[in-house]
Amino acid sequence: MIEIFKTNIQAQSQAEKVMDALAKVLPNARISFDLDDRDKVLRIENPDIDTDAVVATVGNLGFKCNVIPDKVCPDMRNSAENMKGFWDGSFVEHKAMWGFEPTRSAAIAKDLFMQHGVKDVLVPGIGYGRNARVFTESGMKVTGIEISPAAIEMAENYYGSGMKIYNGSVTDMPFDSHLYDGIFCYGLLYLLDADQRKKMIRDCYNQLKQGGWMIFSVVSKNSPNYGKGKEVAVDTFEIGKGGQIFFYDMETVKRDFSRYGLTDLFEIEEPHNLAMSKPPFRFIVIQCRKGI
Repeated sequence: MIEIFKTNIQAQSQAEKVMDALAKVLPNARISFDLDDRDKVLRIENPDIDTDAVVATVGNLGFKCNVIPDKVCPDMRNSAENMKGFWDGSFVEHKAMWGFEPTRSAAIAKDLFMQHGVKDVLVPGIGYGRNARVFTESGMKVTGIEISPAAIEMAENYYGSGMKIYNGSVTDMPFDSHLYDGIFCYGLLYLLDADQRKKMIRDCYNQLKQGGWMIFSVVSKNSPNYGKGKEVAVDTFEIGKGGQIFFYDMETVKRDFSRYGLTDLFEIEEPHNLAMSKPPFRFIVIQCRKGI
């Protein structure tokens, strides 16, 4: 996502000082200045931007910094084309931006899948494969969906070409007519709008075999990043320009998943970046089974 700030920075040396400080707060972000613009624009591109932290960091260096809500980057409405450009650019520049350790959610899903004999797993939003690795190392066959060609290339370089990965947006599911034993989706769902979320949940359920399991992990309203940014809908907040996050609670999970074989839901902590000394995000793990 992209966020634009107005500053009073005049010299390139000052801009470089600010960029060095911000790189410690947002180590994976693209940070640049346009000092020719009358607003002395600071531009930050990152999957998650803590606006308050940016303003505070610049302020601590003695400069003014205020977000400009509509300076550039008109509302992208979660279009596949725009999201492809953003994620592809992020993976090209930052490579394995989340490291190689799988999330806690993926480990939980792996254990449940093994308990129930799951052998064939679909992973929408597979990225460069860090979560898929726990399934392949446990003897499961993995198929992925990923919007970024750069991420797909990275997955092949890191983990080999054994995983079939469809290049496209989850909003265009299904990509095949195959029915899977298990489906795992970390994050992603909460980046979609309400209609897209409903469609994705339905599409995933429709690609499960009878008795198959699907596990989603979504950000919770109890997470420390809840309420950051402009609220654009109920429990939905802007992250930069054109992006949004929908925060779930137990009731909204039940509302959206109860018709799809919901069996369990519980909250966990997920460290969001091991390089950052911030409190972990809180996620809700959602378990569903088809045909129970």
